[in-house]
Amino acid sequence: MDAIEELVARDKIRQLAERYGFTVDGKDIEGVSQLFHPDVDNGRYGTGREGVKTFYDNVLRNFHCSMHLVANHIIDFDDDTHAHGAVYCRAQHHIVEPDEYWFDEAYIYWDRYEKVDDDWFFTRRKLKSWYHQEFGHPDHGTERTPPTRNDGAQKGTAMPEAFPTFADFWAREPRPIPGR
Repeated sequence: MDAIEELVARDKIRQLAERYGFTVDGKDIEGVSQLFHPDVDNGRYGTGREGVKTFYDNVLRNFHCSMHLVANHIIDFDDDTHAHGAVYCRAQHHIVEPDEYWFDEAYIYWDRYEKVDDDWFFTRRKLKSWYHQEFGHPDHGTERTPPTRNDGAQKGTAMPEAFPTFADFWAREPRPIPGR
């Protein structure tokens, strides 16, 4: 791919992440499904865009509304039709029942993309979270906490530990400053 084709591809891939936030926040199940590859595997929710619709139709019912802000989008091309990347997201979610409150999370999405004809699509989005923070919940403070599942257990490897270089950085001594 030449430089102009790469710039166009990067812009289309960035639009995926931006449109994802917009469609999720708008509860646009059809719109979010169109951002994913037609043959994407959604595990227990099914395959293809119908599986995407089933997943988001269920997950988005966990909160009344949301607002996703995306930034720091890194894209690396594997070849002319495949790429992978990471994109930061700060998301605010409004819960109405059983208690009304907001929670914020800072995420990173580890993505895979594939080009079909002239368009790019997600083939995978793997989310990792830095923290969860609640506002206005009667039983919780506003401190930032590690992300947890519904049963209270911590979700897998959270950020920043999920960065492949993070543990190695802290496992070694700092480089010596020259002349000291």
